[in-house]
Amino acid sequence: MNQPANHRPNLTDAPPNFATFAGLWFCLAFPSCGIVQKYFGNIGVLTYLVGTAGFLWLVCKYAPRFYLARISEGQALFLAAATLLGLVLIFAFVYPKANVHLPGKGSDADDALNLAVNELLHGRYPYYARTYLDNPVANLPGTIFLAVPFALLGNSAYQNFFWLMVFFIAVSLSVRSWRLGLMFFWVILIFSPVVMYYLVTGGDDPANAIYVLVFLLWLVHCVQVDARQWQTAMVAALLGVGLSSRTNFLLVMPQLFSVLAIKAGWRIALKYVVLAAVCCAALTLPFWIHDPAGFSPLRAQASKITQFQNVVPFAGLLVPLLGGCLALALAWRSLTRRRETWLRDGAIVQAFLVISLVTLSAIRERTLSLVLTGYGVFFLFFGVLAFAERYANHSTVTQPD
Repeated sequence: MNQPANHRPNLTDAPPNFATFAGLWFCLAFPSCGIVQKYFGNIGVLTYLVGTAGFLWLVCKYAPRFYLARISEGQALFLAAATLLGLVLIFAFVYPKANVHLPGKGSDADDALNLAVNELLHGRYPYYARTYLDNPVANLPGTIFLAVPFALLGNSAYQNFFWLMVFFIAVSLSVRSWRLGLMFFWVILIFSPVVMYYLVTGGDDPANAIYVLVFLLWLVHCVQVDARQWQTAMVAALLGVGLSSRTNFLLVMPQLFSVLAIKAGWRIALKYVVLAAVCCAALTLPFWIHDPAGFSPLRAQASKITQFQNVVPFAGLLVPLLGGCLALALAWRSLTRRRETWLRDGAIVQAFLVISLVTLSAIRERTLSLVLTGYGVFFLFFGVLAFAERYANHSTVTQPD
């Protein structure tokens, strides 16, 4: 990938256009509404939404003058390292208090993943394990394999820190500035408290979203620079592993096909999309074949939608089908217009799924229930990167010579 520029940007104080700002604000704010509602109620949600809109507008408008113009690229790297250290210290203090293994306290997501990795490393079927809340392991095989290094270090919860820093690097490379990359990294931490919630409770959802996004970016880059075929194939295989984490990420494949087809033609696009899908299936299907009834991830992930079948008949089929149609429609529009909007479109598709769940939940509960907005982390990072690129272009950041 291109290295971040070591030049100061040509600065403007004009905020990005409304669509760019609104998209960024939604991707940052919506996923945290459930957490805010849990602790501060509906008034707190309204205050949070209005407050984040106002402060984010100020950041977008005045960051060039008061932030970008005042620090160097090297200082941005130092501040990024300091930020990571701060997050680790917060985790060390809060995580033991949150991880108390009591119903209603913290989360058992990290325990489920640690158990699954332990079972796998000892040659046992990982989906027979149960957490302290007697929940089954809901992670698909790709999640388990990618968590192995961190579980060996002591806890799968550590992976969030690693992948957050990878995301910072990816954003910085994309906008060619460590300063802008750090700005958007800080924006996520400040304006999206749900990310900090996942960090201190050990939930793996942020890591899931980031490594799928990073593998997608890597594959697109390999095709764009015409990397060696074995290198591109390796990255496509890694993407297949990443896709074997959450079934909702399969809906980003039309967007991947569209951007690869624009860059290299439909034959190349089809080859690597199919390779990623085959690798995903090759990793997942053996676990399902071993014991279809005991393969808990499919039931656990499907139940997030099928639980609303009493609200909308066939919701378990209808919502994914509509999401797939939306993904195909956006991919087709991107192809016909030859516009690389795949990151934004991927965020839109993932957001559609989450909004559908939140809407169905509100109808069933007959109240404004926002607890499921936390799944918005699946589109948060896609959306922030898409709008970070637009912001960088709008701010006329100087590109490397």
